[in-house]
Amino acid sequence: MLQTFCTPRNGFGLFRRYHSVRLPSHDPEESIELQDLINPVAVAGQTSSLPREANHTFYPFPNKNSFLLDNWYWNQGVQKSRNSLCDLLSVVGSPEFRPDDVRHTHWGKIDGILGRNDFDEDGEAGEWMDEDAGWMRTPLHISVPFNSQTIEPGPQDYLAGYLYHRSLVSVVREKLANTRDDEQFHYEPYELFWQPTETSPHIRVHGELYTSPEFIEAHRAIQEAPGEPGCNLPRVMVAMMFWSDGTELTQFGSAKLWPSYLYFGNESKYRRCTPNANLCNHVAYFEAVSLQFCAITPG
Repeated sequence: MLQTFCTPRNGFGLFRRYHSVRLPSHDPEESIELQDLINPVAVAGQTSSLPREANHTFYPFPNKNSFLLDNWYWNQGVQKSRNSLCDLLSVVGSPEFRPDDVRHTHWGKIDGILGRNDFDEDGEAGEWMDEDAGWMRTPLHISVPFNSQTIEPGPQDYLAGYLYHRSLVSVVREKLANTRDDEQFHYEPYELFWQPTETSPHIRVHGELYTSPEFIEAHRAIQEAPGEPGCNLPRVMVAMMFWSDGTELTQFGSAKLWPSYLYFGNESKYRRCTPNANLCNHVAYFEAVSLQFCAITPG
Protein backbone atom coordinates (compact mmCIF):
# COMPACT_ATOMS: atom_id res chain seq x y z
CA MET A 1 0.00 0.00 0.00
CA LEU A 2 1.29 3.44 -0.94
CA GLN A 3 1.88 5.80 1.96
CA THR A 4 2.51 9.54 2.20
CA PHE A 5 5.78 10.85 3.65
CA CYS A 6 6.53 14.55 4.12
CA THR A 7 9.95 16.01 4.86
CA PRO A 8 10.52 18.97 7.23
CA ARG A 9 10.67 22.45 5.69
CA ASN A 10 14.18 23.61 4.88
CA GLY A 11 15.60 27.11 5.25
CA PHE A 12 13.87 28.23 2.07
CA GLY A 13 10.47 26.94 3.13
CA LEU A 14 10.55 23.98 0.75
CA PHE A 15 9.44 20.48 1.64
CA ARG A 16 8.73 17.25 -0.25
CA ARG A 17 5.83 14.85 -0.23
CA TYR A 18 6.48 11.26 -1.28
CA HIS A 19 3.87 8.67 -2.25
CA SER A 20 5.62 5.37 -1.84
CA VAL A 21 5.53 2.00 -0.12
CA ARG A 22 8.55 2.89 1.99
CA LEU A 23 10.87 5.80 2.64
CA PRO A 24 13.30 6.64 -0.21
CA SER A 25 16.44 4.52 -0.20
CA HIS A 26 18.67 7.56 -0.72
CA ASP A 27 18.45 11.30 -1.35
CA PRO A 28 20.60 12.29 -4.36
CA GLU A 29 20.66 15.92 -3.25
CA GLU A 30 22.26 15.24 0.13
CA SER A 31 25.79 15.12 -1.30
CA ILE A 32 25.41 17.96 -3.83
CA GLU A 33 27.56 21.04 -3.27
CA LEU A 34 27.72 24.32 -5.13
CA GLN A 35 30.84 23.22 -7.00
CA ASP A 36 28.89 20.31 -8.47
CA LEU A 37 26.50 22.68 -10.26
CA ILE A 38 29.03 24.98 -11.93
CA ASN A 39 31.48 24.44 -14.76
CA PRO A 40 34.55 26.60 -14.10
CA VAL A 41 36.73 27.39 -17.10
CA ALA A 42 40.41 27.03 -16.36
CA VAL A 43 42.63 29.00 -18.72
CA ALA A 44 46.18 27.72 -18.86
CA GLY A 45 49.24 29.78 -19.51
CA GLN A 46 48.06 33.07 -17.98
CA THR A 47 51.09 33.75 -15.84
CA SER A 48 52.69 36.51 -17.84
CA SER A 49 52.20 40.07 -16.60
CA LEU A 50 50.55 42.67 -18.80
CA PRO A 51 51.88 46.20 -19.26
CA ARG A 52 50.08 48.72 -17.08
CA GLU A 53 50.87 51.76 -19.19
CA ALA A 54 47.56 52.95 -20.58
CA ASN A 55 49.37 54.82 -23.38
CA HIS A 56 50.86 51.58 -24.72
CA THR A 57 49.91 51.20 -28.41
CA PHE A 58 48.18 47.81 -27.95
CA TYR A 59 47.30 48.09 -24.27
CA PRO A 60 46.38 45.88 -22.48
CA PHE A 61 48.16 43.55 -24.94
CA PRO A 62 51.95 43.42 -24.62
CA ASN A 63 52.52 43.55 -28.39
CA LYS A 64 50.87 43.53 -31.82
CA ASN A 65 50.96 39.75 -32.28
CA SER A 66 49.14 39.20 -28.97
CA PHE A 67 46.49 41.66 -30.09
CA LEU A 68 46.04 39.89 -33.45
CA LEU A 69 45.67 36.50 -31.77
CA ASP A 70 43.02 37.73 -29.37
CA ASN A 71 41.25 39.54 -32.19
CA TRP A 72 41.15 36.26 -34.12
CA TYR A 73 39.71 34.49 -31.07
CA TRP A 74 36.91 36.96 -30.40
CA ASN A 75 35.96 38.28 -33.85
CA GLN A 76 36.60 35.47 -36.37
CA GLY A 77 33.65 33.19 -35.59
CA VAL A 78 32.16 31.71 -32.43
CA GLN A 79 33.12 28.05 -32.86
CA LYS A 80 36.16 28.37 -30.60
CA SER A 81 36.90 28.06 -26.90
CA ARG A 82 39.52 29.24 -24.43
CA ASN A 83 41.08 25.80 -24.56
CA SER A 84 41.40 26.03 -28.35
CA LEU A 85 43.17 29.39 -27.95
CA CYS A 86 45.56 27.85 -25.43
CA ASP A 87 46.26 25.00 -27.85
CA LEU A 88 47.04 27.50 -30.60
CA LEU A 89 49.37 29.45 -28.32
CA SER A 90 51.22 26.25 -27.40
CA VAL A 91 51.92 25.69 -31.11
CA VAL A 92 52.98 29.16 -32.25
CA GLY A 93 54.74 29.84 -28.95
CA SER A 94 56.95 26.77 -29.14
CA PRO A 95 60.69 27.41 -29.71
CA GLU A 96 60.55 24.80 -32.48
CA PHE A 97 57.81 26.61 -34.43
CA ARG A 98 58.98 28.10 -37.74
CA PRO A 99 56.60 30.17 -39.91
CA ASP A 100 58.30 28.92 -43.09
CA ASP A 101 57.05 25.39 -42.31
CA VAL A 102 53.40 26.42 -42.72
CA ARG A 103 53.58 29.39 -45.08
CA HIS A 104 53.22 27.34 -48.31
CA THR A 105 51.20 24.39 -47.01
CA HIS A 106 48.19 23.40 -49.16
CA TRP A 107 45.59 23.22 -46.39
CA GLY A 108 42.62 22.53 -48.66
CA LYS A 109 44.27 19.46 -50.19
CA ILE A 110 45.26 18.13 -46.78
CA ASP A 111 41.73 18.62 -45.42
CA GLY A 112 40.34 16.65 -48.36
CA ILE A 113 42.65 13.71 -47.61
CA LEU A 114 41.88 13.76 -43.89
CA GLY A 115 38.13 13.96 -44.51
CA ARG A 116 38.04 11.00 -46.88
CA ASN A 117 36.52 7.78 -45.52
CA ASP A 118 38.04 4.56 -46.80
CA PHE A 119 34.79 2.64 -46.33
CA ASP A 120 32.96 5.16 -48.52
CA GLU A 121 35.09 3.93 -51.42
CA ASP A 122 34.99 0.17 -50.85
CA GLY A 123 31.41 0.06 -49.49
CA GLU A 124 32.40 -1.50 -46.17
CA ALA A 125 31.71 -0.20 -42.70
CA GLY A 126 35.29 -0.70 -41.56
CA GLU A 127 36.03 0.30 -37.98
CA TRP A 128 33.34 3.00 -37.76
CA MET A 129 31.95 1.80 -34.47
CA ASP A 130 33.15 0.21 -31.27
CA GLU A 131 31.59 -3.23 -31.13
CA ASP A 132 32.36 -3.51 -27.42
CA ALA A 133 30.10 -0.51 -26.76
CA GLY A 134 27.13 -2.31 -28.30
CA TRP A 135 26.83 -0.30 -31.52
CA MET A 136 24.85 -1.94 -34.32
CA ARG A 137 24.57 -1.13 -38.03
CA THR A 138 21.16 -1.67 -39.64
CA PRO A 139 20.50 -1.08 -43.36
CA LEU A 140 17.48 1.08 -44.18
CA HIS A 141 15.48 0.26 -47.30
CA ILE A 142 12.80 2.52 -48.76
CA SER A 143 10.17 1.28 -51.18
CA VAL A 144 9.83 3.61 -54.18
CA PRO A 145 6.84 3.13 -56.54
CA PHE A 146 7.36 3.36 -60.33
CA ASN A 147 4.50 3.73 -62.81
CA SER A 148 3.57 1.26 -65.53
CA GLN A 149 5.50 3.14 -68.23
CA THR A 150 8.90 2.42 -66.71
CA ILE A 151 11.11 -0.55 -67.53
CA GLU A 152 10.49 -2.09 -64.10
CA PRO A 153 7.05 -0.91 -62.93
CA GLY A 154 5.86 -1.33 -59.38
CA PRO A 155 7.54 -0.74 -56.02
CA GLN A 156 11.33 -1.07 -55.91
CA ASP A 157 13.42 -1.31 -52.74
CA TYR A 158 16.42 0.99 -52.52
CA LEU A 159 19.11 1.24 -49.87
CA ALA A 160 18.72 4.73 -48.41
CA GLY A 161 21.53 4.41 -45.87
CA TYR A 162 22.44 2.82 -42.56
CA LEU A 163 21.28 3.42 -39.02
CA TYR A 164 23.99 3.17 -36.38
CA HIS A 165 22.36 2.63 -33.01
CA ARG A 166 22.69 1.16 -29.53
CA SER A 167 20.25 -0.87 -27.49
CA LEU A 168 18.39 1.42 -25.08
CA VAL A 169 18.36 -1.39 -22.51
CA SER A 170 22.17 -1.57 -22.63
CA VAL A 171 22.40 2.22 -22.17
CA VAL A 172 20.13 2.07 -19.11
CA ARG A 173 22.13 -0.79 -17.62
CA GLU A 174 25.37 1.06 -18.20
CA LYS A 175 23.90 4.17 -16.58
CA LEU A 176 22.62 2.48 -13.43
CA ALA A 177 25.81 0.42 -13.04
CA ASN A 178 27.83 3.65 -12.81
CA THR A 179 28.32 4.28 -9.09
CA ARG A 180 28.83 8.02 -9.49
CA ASP A 181 25.68 8.49 -11.58
CA ASP A 182 23.68 6.21 -9.32
CA GLU A 183 24.30 8.55 -6.38
CA GLN A 184 22.64 11.44 -8.27
CA PHE A 185 19.78 9.38 -9.73
CA HIS A 186 16.25 10.05 -8.41
CA TYR A 187 14.44 6.73 -8.12
CA GLU A 188 11.58 8.06 -5.98
CA PRO A 189 9.54 10.97 -7.40
CA TYR A 190 8.04 13.52 -5.05
CA GLU A 191 5.90 16.61 -4.96
CA LEU A 192 7.75 19.80 -4.06
CA PHE A 193 5.97 22.52 -2.08
CA TRP A 194 6.84 25.97 -0.80
CA GLN A 195 5.49 27.14 2.55
CA PRO A 196 7.26 30.26 3.83
CA THR A 197 5.66 30.10 7.30
CA GLU A 198 3.94 27.46 9.38
CA THR A 199 0.53 29.13 8.98
CA SER A 200 0.76 30.06 5.27
CA PRO A 201 -0.72 27.71 2.63
CA HIS A 202 1.72 25.56 0.73
CA ILE A 203 2.25 26.16 -3.01
CA ARG A 204 3.26 23.51 -5.54
CA VAL A 205 6.70 24.08 -7.08
CA HIS A 206 7.50 22.79 -10.58
CA GLY A 207 10.99 22.52 -11.96
CA GLU A 208 12.22 18.94 -12.39
CA LEU A 209 10.86 16.07 -14.44
CA TYR A 210 10.83 13.73 -11.43
CA THR A 211 8.55 16.16 -9.56
CA SER A 212 6.01 16.47 -12.39
CA PRO A 213 2.48 14.99 -12.06
CA GLU A 214 3.06 12.76 -15.11
CA PHE A 215 6.19 11.20 -13.62
CA ILE A 216 4.48 10.64 -10.27
CA GLU A 217 1.41 9.08 -11.91
CA ALA A 218 3.55 6.76 -14.04
CA HIS A 219 5.53 5.75 -10.96
CA ARG A 220 2.28 4.99 -9.10
CA ALA A 221 1.04 2.85 -12.00
CA ILE A 222 4.26 0.82 -11.92
CA GLN A 223 3.89 0.18 -8.20
CA GLU A 224 0.26 -0.93 -8.55
CA ALA A 225 0.85 -3.19 -11.57
CA PRO A 226 1.31 -6.94 -11.02
CA GLY A 227 4.95 -7.72 -10.45
CA GLU A 228 7.15 -10.54 -11.65
CA PRO A 229 6.45 -13.80 -9.78
CA GLY A 230 8.85 -14.26 -6.89
CA CYS A 231 10.57 -10.89 -7.41
CA ASN A 232 10.70 -8.50 -4.45
CA LEU A 233 13.06 -5.94 -6.00
CA PRO A 234 11.99 -2.28 -6.03
CA ARG A 235 10.22 -1.12 -9.18
CA VAL A 236 11.24 2.28 -10.50
CA MET A 237 10.73 4.31 -13.64
CA VAL A 238 13.51 5.58 -15.88
CA ALA A 239 12.62 8.73 -17.84
CA MET A 240 14.44 8.98 -21.16
CA MET A 241 14.67 12.34 -22.93
CA PHE A 242 15.68 12.28 -26.61
CA TRP A 243 17.09 15.08 -28.69
CA SER A 244 18.70 15.36 -32.11
CA ASP A 245 20.58 17.93 -34.14
CA GLY A 246 22.76 17.97 -37.25
CA THR A 247 26.52 17.89 -36.80
CA GLU A 248 29.72 17.71 -38.85
CA LEU A 249 31.46 14.35 -38.72
CA THR A 250 34.94 15.78 -39.18
CA GLN A 251 36.66 19.14 -39.18
CA PHE A 252 38.14 18.48 -42.62
CA GLY A 253 35.33 17.10 -44.80
CA SER A 254 31.68 17.84 -45.49
CA ALA A 255 30.19 14.56 -44.21
CA LYS A 256 27.25 15.10 -41.84
CA LEU A 257 25.08 13.02 -39.54
CA TRP A 258 22.12 13.59 -37.27
CA PRO A 259 23.04 12.13 -33.86
CA SER A 260 20.33 11.13 -31.42
CA TYR A 261 21.11 12.07 -27.82
CA LEU A 262 19.64 10.62 -24.67
CA TYR A 263 19.36 12.31 -21.28
CA PHE A 264 17.75 10.82 -18.19
CA GLY A 265 14.96 12.80 -16.55
CA ASN A 266 15.80 11.17 -13.21
CA GLU A 267 18.79 13.50 -13.00
CA SER A 268 18.53 17.15 -12.08
CA LYS A 269 18.33 19.67 -14.91
CA TYR A 270 21.12 21.60 -13.20
CA ARG A 271 23.48 18.66 -13.69
CA ARG A 272 22.25 17.91 -17.21
CA CYS A 273 23.20 21.42 -18.36
CA THR A 274 26.69 21.16 -16.82
CA PRO A 275 29.10 20.03 -19.58
CA ASN A 276 31.68 18.48 -17.25
CA ALA A 277 29.01 16.17 -15.77
CA ASN A 278 29.07 14.15 -19.04
CA LEU A 279 25.41 13.12 -18.80
CA CYS A 280 24.71 13.00 -22.54
CA ASN A 281 24.47 9.55 -24.15
CA HIS A 282 24.75 8.95 -27.90
CA VAL A 283 22.23 6.27 -28.89
CA ALA A 284 21.90 6.59 -32.67
CA TYR A 285 23.25 8.31 -35.77
CA PHE A 286 20.99 9.14 -38.72
CA GLU A 287 22.63 9.32 -42.12
CA ALA A 288 21.57 11.91 -44.66
CA VAL A 289 19.90 10.48 -47.76
CA SER A 290 22.50 10.06 -50.48
CA LEU A 291 22.37 12.18 -53.63
CA GLN A 292 22.11 9.01 -55.71
CA PHE A 293 18.86 8.10 -53.97
CA CYS A 294 17.50 11.64 -54.29
CA ALA A 295 18.14 11.48 -58.05
CA ILE A 296 15.73 8.54 -58.45
CA THR A 297 12.49 9.80 -59.98
CA PRO A 298 9.58 7.57 -60.96
CA GLY A 299 8.79 7.53 -64.67
